[in-house]
Amino acid sequence: MALASTIQEQTVDLLPRRGTIYDRNGVALAYDVKATAIAIDSFNMTNPEAICQILSEELNRPFGEMEKLVYRPRYFTWIDRSVDLEAAKEIRRRVSEANANGLIFIDTWKRCYPQGDLASNIIGFVGTDGHGLEGIELAYDDELAGTSAKIHVVKGADGLTYHTETIQEGEPGDDVHLTIDSNLQFICEEEIDSGVIRYRANTGFMILIDPNTGEVLAMAQDRRYDLNRFWASTAQQRKNLATGFLFEPGSTFKAFAGLAALDCGAVVPSDTFNGNDGISIAGHVIHNSDHESFGTVTFAKTIKYSINTAMIRVAQLLGEDRLYNFLVDLGFGEATGIEVPGEVNGILRDVSKWSKLALASTAIGQSVGVTGIQLARAMAVVANGGNVLAPHIVKRVGDEATKIPTVLRSVAAEASAATMRTLMRAVVKDGTAPWADLPGFEVAGKTGTAQKAIPGKGYVDGKYTSLFSGFFPVDAPKYLALVVLDEVKTTPVWGGYTAGAIFHDAAARLVLAEQIAPVVSVQGQTHVQLAPPRQTTALSGSTSSPPAWLKLP
Repeated sequence: MALASTIQEQTVDLLPRRGTIYDRNGVALAYDVKATAIAIDSFNMTNPEAICQILSEELNRPFGEMEKLVYRPRYFTWIDRSVDLEAAKEIRRRVSEANANGLIFIDTWKRCYPQGDLASNIIGFVGTDGHGLEGIELAYDDELAGTSAKIHVVKGADGLTYHTETIQEGEPGDDVHLTIDSNLQFICEEEIDSGVIRYRANTGFMILIDPNTGEVLAMAQDRRYDLNRFWASTAQQRKNLATGFLFEPGSTFKAFAGLAALDCGAVVPSDTFNGNDGISIAGHVIHNSDHESFGTVTFAKTIKYSINTAMIRVAQLLGEDRLYNFLVDLGFGEATGIEVPGEVNGILRDVSKWSKLALASTAIGQSVGVTGIQLARAMAVVANGGNVLAPHIVKRVGDEATKIPTVLRSVAAEASAATMRTLMRAVVKDGTAPWADLPGFEVAGKTGTAQKAIPGKGYVDGKYTSLFSGFFPVDAPKYLALVVLDEVKTTPVWGGYTAGAIFHDAAARLVLAEQIAPVVSVQGQTHVQLAPPRQTTALSGSTSSPPAWLKLP
């Protein structure tokens, strides 16, 4: 902003209309509305006390703050760059009645978030200067912002009024279309909210993706904030847990160690292992959950009942290098590149630095740190037949679809992934996660209950991360979800019992909202194809009524 050659004229950069952020179905999540920017000419004002009082009352800001701005010795000082039209109209009326001059009113735009706190961890917000500070608003600020206009603010001949002259037109920003489905986001947020309260967790989040494309359909967490009042939020509320919260994955990692072992031929489902409690590795004894002994078990039962001691023996057949290389291929230890700012890399130590205990601990999901989006992407490899995808949350910018490759690399044979899906179906059917099952929809999944480690203290009793990741239908998965709860305080803390139940409740609402038919009848006699998804055009706080043929438990 530069002062023109006379005190009666000011050159101002004015931001153009910012692009709209939409969900995948065209529901507006962020858009600009007409507003008024207010400035003051302190050298030509009259009745400043009245101006301060009116601005304080109408803008709901401290009187002292208004005094500092109004009495600043300048020809042009911004008071507020985005005042609602009605508020600006009332300010105009009151200053006119008070015979107070010096305020300058300029037509502009104001950011509006019609869905409140929905997907706040994804969308982010813009600051007072109109530029993005968090989320998609920050990541795509250049595309959304457009090009500024330049205007002259000119003092009228009467010496009291002001008008504007455009000297350079601005260009509006591009729209950004997300992969998020607002209805599914709403469902996931409600269910994670309910689950965090029910299980008295510190916090929790849920990711829903299409395992065949990597599109994120929902990324929900209990910590949210009203985007229209972002200044009242905390850093904790603004943190995206799906991309910025590190945790040990626990027994969900058995799906990956198991897939690696299947794919290289180290095991087949019928191979047997010692599943009794207690296995000594490098002077450390690793136990099964609740110190339970299972005797001789097959590899299939090792996955079904999440048996630590048997899984470690599988990992010993696989070996350090093959396990490590497979985990690297899955993308652990590095950011996925998803478009949300603030993603962290995770922790996967180079195999050359592994201790004698590392093979065993890594195979059961200890001594590694992952993010939710990394874990969901890796689970999608099992669901889609062996392909690592690029998870993404932006579908289109302007008229251009985002150029994101569907498949980054293939890391396992389809037959190996299909075998693991079958084993994971047993986990949900009558293994460690029956609470996650949805009769008729053939859910497969894997549980995790990871004891938390505190720096300098090691693993601490009573502090756990409870997880469940599942997908359905098992033979041709269309949806994959991950639920993570931090420090559940009810009992039991098992991932299948807590996170699995949240998965079930969200999935039950999803199939109704999307009008998805079951793949088998509850009696297992008839086979039905998936119905086409219902296209939604507006966000609703309620789910649709179930079709007559659908009876859920």
